Amino acid sequence: MTAQVIDFPTRYVLDQQGDIPELESDWPLFIDWLTIRQVHEGGGLPRVSDGWMTSTDADGAIQYELVKRSEIEGSFDSRSFLRCDGSVIEFHGNVARYGRRDNVFGYTWPETIRRVNDLLNLHSLPPFTAGRLLRYADTGWHYTGARVSRIDVTMNYAAFSERDAQAVLLKLGQHHRGRQTGTVMPDQSTVTFGYGSKYASGKVYLKHVELEKHRRTKHGAHVDGEVIEFCRRVGMLREELTLKSRFLTQNGLCFLAQITTEELMRVYRARSQIGRFKEMEISDTAHLSAAAMGTLARWERGEPHGLKRATFYRHRREILGALGIDISVARSVVEFKQPVKVVEVQALVAPDWYRRKYG
Repeated sequence: MTAQVIDFPTRYVLDQQGDIPELESDWPLFIDWLTIRQVHEGGGLPRVSDGWMTSTDADGAIQYELVKRSEIEGSFDSRSFLRCDGSVIEFHGNVARYGRRDNVFGYTWPETIRRVNDLLNLHSLPPFTAGRLLRYADTGWHYTGARVSRIDVTMNYAAFSERDAQAVLLKLGQHHRGRQTGTVMPDQSTVTFGYGSKYASGKVYLKHVELEKHRRTKHGAHVDGEVIEFCRRVGMLREELTLKSRFLTQNGLCFLAQITTEELMRVYRARSQIGRFKEMEISDTAHLSAAAMGTLARWERGEPHGLKRATFYRHRREILGALGIDISVARSVVEFKQPVKVVEVQALVAPDWYRRKYG
């Protein structure tokens, strides 16, 4: 049986070792989570699993067998997941965190694929490759390379102070792009967009707050204090976009051969919430506590404050004294003019000292 080889556009071409040419970019885009798999028709590969689950019918005949993912532990209590049943290889995990103290600054798309393939090599497995797209006259399309079903792309930003970063975060909670409205989480340090979507979702959060929470657990105990302090000092905001299987398929990004830094940047620019703002006008809330800022943000959106009476009036006094705004007056009745300041938010690259010390 002969097959017609369908070439991908020039910008998509990879070599058979899965190497991807790095493209110049003004925006330092990093990769976090990745789920990728490849079928090797010849089989005969080493089996990597954490056991098998078998389903049988009433007569005891095997209906199917499911290979459980093997948890691959790295240094600093990091882990990823690998599975191979002899012909299908699957990787699932946070590449930027594996074997490192933290993932404040991750790796580019080419470096991510290289690191995943290095991990496969440690288990005597072949690398994920670009493969070819074939068309058979009788059976249709067939792709021989790796397929991707989830990519998390991330970008770090600096607001240059902890207070301004908090204010920018709350401001983002009042905006949305398309149908994904911003939702400020109860801790006031995270805004989610499209949470629970089976297509794509995103979130923006204060990185130092996340690191401090993780540091109290075994998984995050290895984060150095100087890294947390750096994130706090620069007012680091991190945006993560989760691109799921349906999104990748519909946008021509499910084959490894289709994915480049250029294409991921195009998607990020189109879907980023924080990337829309080079400058942002925010309420000048420098003298407010984080709790009072959250109460003010809910009042601005016309949401119920959900506070006890004493807490509400304590926040009212604080906001009234700092801004001259009375939150006991319904937002829809009286429009208050708030003092504002302009915050410039800039994309962050990894400092040299971070790369030298943490990789």
